[in-house]
Amino acid sequence: MANAKKLPVTYPMITSWQWHATLFSILSGDDNAKKWIFSNYIQLRCYNIEEIFTGDDILLTDIMPGSSSLKECPYLITSLLTKQQIESYCGNIIDFIIKTIDLDGYVYGVFDEARILSDIEVDYKFPHELFIYGYDMEKEIFYVGDFTFQDKYSYNTVSFEDVRRGYEVISAPEDHMFKDDYKGTRGLFVIQKNVNTVYYDVDTALIRDTIKEYLSSADTKNHFRMMRNRFNDTTFGIKVYDRVLDRIHLQMDKKEPDFDVRALHIMYDHKVLMYERIKYLMANGYLNYDQDLLDTYQLVVKNMLTARNLLIKISINGKLSDASRFKMYFSIAKEKEISVLLEIASRLDQRLR
Repeated sequence: MANAKKLPVTYPMITSWQWHATLFSILSGDDNAKKWIFSNYIQLRCYNIEEIFTGDDILLTDIMPGSSSLKECPYLITSLLTKQQIESYCGNIIDFIIKTIDLDGYVYGVFDEARILSDIEVDYKFPHELFIYGYDMEKEIFYVGDFTFQDKYSYNTVSFEDVRRGYEVISAPEDHMFKDDYKGTRGLFVIQKNVNTVYYDVDTALIRDTIKEYLSSADTKNHFRMMRNRFNDTTFGIKVYDRVLDRIHLQMDKKEPDFDVRALHIMYDHKVLMYERIKYLMANGYLNYDQDLLDTYQLVVKNMLTARNLLIKISINGKLSDASRFKMYFSIAKEKEISVLLEIASRLDQRLR
């Protein structure tokens, strides 16, 4: 056992949800992994769900694949270990994490971050996913990636004791990463990089087909219903714009809006990643280089960023008179995105004939 070890991480291309930030922290810098990344993360979806912390009804918006990407990505080897297995193998969570990192494994799972953030005992819990990629025995700290410690996704340190406390108090029903997919169990993900061999090449047919599904708001989730039952109110693709806008209008009608801006964060990340995908396809010969097309999609990114930032500003200052400007930026992003992606799908069609 070493005195200290940190596994490599790269600040992620997208950060809206912890599962994306974790995968991209591990893989963003790898050329082989980019072949899978840029073949996926095209379709958007949203649906109503109960907020795990407050019980409020929220509109959860995400890029597909979502949290399942940690298991499905061919450039990750992911092991799922229950709490009982962890305790049986290592006796305690601290030794388990250290031994896992020594074997080049990242650790990901749900911890009570109320226990991590507070120096005193608290009578509430804040279950949240934590990404652990290193340790220092002398300082008794783990190196972690998370949203909780700063205003954005960041890499920080957490003491051994805080991690232990944060792990032990979470019950199986509170472990939202495991309770639905793994039949009510409590556990952790152990993730290793697997990038030395090309297991997945750029799939231009999948890119084309998924862009078409995005533009037509096709029910992409129907491809995967052999894996789990369906939510009944899921919206896909370009229609996510409309559903998110409807939800924001409902919040504005309350006169004292308390906006959930997470949908805008994920939509902005979706545009950033799409822009990087188009550049990648052009740079690697899958599409002919076209600066005008890139410039137009850059306007999509810019307008979505402006819309997101304006909504944050409205949420802070309550200035609802800015709502029309927000809608304008949001609508421009939608209009220009449709025009660019129609052209991209057409050009991929021609190359695949």
